[in-house]
Amino acid sequence: MRNYMIRRVGHSVLILGGLMALLFFATNILGDPVELLVGDDAVQEVVDALRHKYGLDRPLHIRFADFYWNLLQGDFDRSIRLHIEARTLVFERLPNTAVLAAAAWGIGMIGIPIGMLAARRPRGIVDRFVNVLTFAIISVPDFWLALMLVLLIAVQFELLPTSGFDGYSLGAWKYIVLPALALCPRVLGRNAQITRATMIEELGKQYVATARSKGLAEGAILKSHVLKNASISIVTLMGDELAGFMNGATIVETIFGWPGLGALLIDAINARDLPVITATVFIVALMVMAINLAVDMVYTYLDPRIQYS
Repeated sequence: MRNYMIRRVGHSVLILGGLMALLFFATNILGDPVELLVGDDAVQEVVDALRHKYGLDRPLHIRFADFYWNLLQGDFDRSIRLHIEARTLVFERLPNTAVLAAAAWGIGMIGIPIGMLAARRPRGIVDRFVNVLTFAIISVPDFWLALMLVLLIAVQFELLPTSGFDGYSLGAWKYIVLPALALCPRVLGRNAQITRATMIEELGKQYVATARSKGLAEGAILKSHVLKNASISIVTLMGDELAGFMNGATIVETIFGWPGLGALLIDAINARDLPVITATVFIVALMVMAINLAVDMVYTYLDPRIQYS
């Protein structure tokens, strides 16, 4: 296990390094952030002074070397647009995205018992209904669903606010309901489908027939044996979806005015705010890698036969 984790961390570091190199060159192709900041009517002397202040007048290879050196120190520089440490901006927004991800992810867990219910009677009425329902909700784009929720629940019936954020007070729940509902259908549908498929496969194996021949109740077989053996596929999907949420639900956050990482990244890209773009991508990439490593560790707990070397 130890050697495997060292290799995984090493591979993750190499991937992260390559990702940040691509990010550096991509953001330098976007254009000059100083020209966007000062506008078209700015005096050239002012533009040159700002470019010198932010080090944008230096050769590309020198900036690239400084870029990596600053990454190693965790220094992303100050936001060009807001004049605040980019790292501070990201860590301020990170809990908001985490809360939204946890809410949507938690609602999506309803798909697991739905998949279990469908697997008990393959090709039955419930199974066919669940199949049609899950394929339908997976196919719905989250931005379209977000707009429909705003129009119906917030505008038409005035049950919840259209957008906003009220911190973590007692009344803050009403601001998170709609964005969480807009994000959860894909997770719910995929959880139901994966749970159904893996459990049907497990139900056809010999150990299930043996358990039934011993007189075990069907519910006990499903919960104690089948679900445990099917859980590796479910955990893999759960980790993948959680990592996807941590990337920032960009469009949904923008629609609902939710101050998360997705909205921060969109604003930074529009403003060519390179320090904020770099800090956001770097920290999110680290979190995604950490989630994937955690999933690998959970595998060994769920199935002792899995041994990493």
